[in-house]
Amino acid sequence: MDLMIAAAAVFLVGLGIAALGLVEDDLYVVGLLIMLIGMIGVLVRVTDWFSAGASGLGRRAPR
Repeated sequence: MDLMIAAAAVFLVGLGIAALGLVEDDLYVVGLLIMLIGMIGVLVRVTDWFSAGASGLGRRAPR
């Protein structure tokens, strides 16, 4: 669950940087790219969560 929170935090940081795009145009593009990275992270975590639930035992990453 910690990785899901981290991915959501990346998305929120990107949203904040995109909001600064009102001041500087380049920040808008940078914010959109960071939001894209955050959305991919959330999608990966949700997909992993669904696949772990479907298999019953779940799959854990090595630490």
